[in-house]
Amino acid sequence: MRRGIVLLTVLTTVLGLSTGVPATAAPAKTPKALVIGLDGARFDKLLAADTPNVHKLVERGYAARSALYGSGMAPTVSGPGWSTILTGVWPDKHKVKDNSFAGNALADHPSWLARAEQAAPALDTYAAVDWQPIGDRILRTGQDRKFVLDGDSAGYQKTDEQVAVDAEKHLAADKADASFVYFGQTDEAGHEHGADSPEYDASLRTDDALIGRLLAAVEKRPSYQDEDWLVLLSTDHGHTPAGGHGGDSPEERMTFVIAAGGAVPPGKPSVAPKIVDIAPTVLRHLGIGVAESWGYDGYPLGAAPADVFDGAALKPRQDETGVPADLPGWTHDGPGGWSVHNAAAMPAGTAEWQGWAFTTDEFWTRTAPGQQREANVRARGVFAVADPDEWDDKGSPSARGEFDSTLRSPAIGVDGKSEAEIGFVSHYRQDGTQRGSLTVSFDGGPEQPVLAYGPDAGDANRGGDILATPVSAKVRIPAGAREMRVSWRLYAAGNNWYWAVDAPRVSTR
Repeated sequence: MRRGIVLLTVLTTVLGLSTGVPATAAPAKTPKALVIGLDGARFDKLLAADTPNVHKLVERGYAARSALYGSGMAPTVSGPGWSTILTGVWPDKHKVKDNSFAGNALADHPSWLARAEQAAPALDTYAAVDWQPIGDRILRTGQDRKFVLDGDSAGYQKTDEQVAVDAEKHLAADKADASFVYFGQTDEAGHEHGADSPEYDASLRTDDALIGRLLAAVEKRPSYQDEDWLVLLSTDHGHTPAGGHGGDSPEERMTFVIAAGGAVPPGKPSVAPKIVDIAPTVLRHLGIGVAESWGYDGYPLGAAPADVFDGAALKPRQDETGVPADLPGWTHDGPGGWSVHNAAAMPAGTAEWQGWAFTTDEFWTRTAPGQQREANVRARGVFAVADPDEWDDKGSPSARGEFDSTLRSPAIGVDGKSEAEIGFVSHYRQDGTQRGSLTVSFDGGPEQPVLAYGPDAGDANRGGDILATPVSAKVRIPAGAREMRVSWRLYAAGNNWYWAVDAPRVSTR
């Protein structure tokens, strides 16, 4: 249909055709945003339940499972989770590490409601919550109106209903430019009965009915036809089958983004979004630019930079046993000219980690939970990993030799250029004699050092870990050089830790 419209436009312009009606642009609709938070809602359970209102949103837009950090960054509890959703930054920035909020940096990373209020004071901003710390701590300022109840004391079934009533009135009668509404009873059902229980399923159906009431209030607005509504749903953490959260299991780390309306592209995204994407998505929809100084870790939905590693063709497990047999998640075959080179003397170990591998969060973190692999939050989709710790799990190859593997980029044209800047996300854990290096070579010449990780204080990592950190390094290009290759090498390693790399980019000038 769109191709036909384009063709008609071209014919009208080129052939001088006229409809006889002056061309006028359709008036722009007023952007409105509603974010709904469902505490402790498991994504898989939500979609499997009888939740017609949620499914209607999915049909209009999309639903994507995502994953939280783990104990290497913060436990999977509400304080860090809602702080991340509302601020658009990970816990290593907002510093909320538990439900005490001790030592937080929320003043430096205010909520997207506060950002919207500050950037456009005429906007009508609103929040309704019944987990009181959200209102007292995360949303302490920055809303025109805030409705806060204490569900812990009064009971979430009662207070969720009160939140819904207030939110319905607001969405039906106020300007309601930017709104956040939170419901807490599903988390209580998870704690009391477990995520596999009929009570948990019933709480999700109740959530769905509350969501339906909010959407109905929106659709009954007199000005609804002149408005462009963006609706997002998410959660702060999941639950174990028996109930509880705070750990590193896939069920506890499970979160999601459901989005419909606005500029959200319909259909399942090729690379899943993260909960830090909610804040910039709302602000983009409201016409508010995201300042670089805000330090957002997320991107508006559909706007995350492309990553060459996401083109890797992944396959199911071979030696790993803690990963579902049907879950594709690893390969040594590099996409787009990327290649893996293992030292000839490197002994054979676990097949998946025999040198650098391309993998995903879901696959890699299942191999050995609770070892800070989960904290690799700034990687998206497929990333590259050298993991001598898991390599050594089959046959103890470190008793016969060292892990020594190099990830090499395709040739990059540098003819006539004087400087290159190399950027990537680095997630590196140091142990023992293990070393990592970033090098470049020009026109097939020797490797030239750019960055070195290792056990010494003089190394770039100062002998410690570099977790989920964007790294950038500049390299001088020799006169007359035509091509450059970039290499990441992990070596001198036995049963040590790992190095994960994502989003490699090279710019030249």
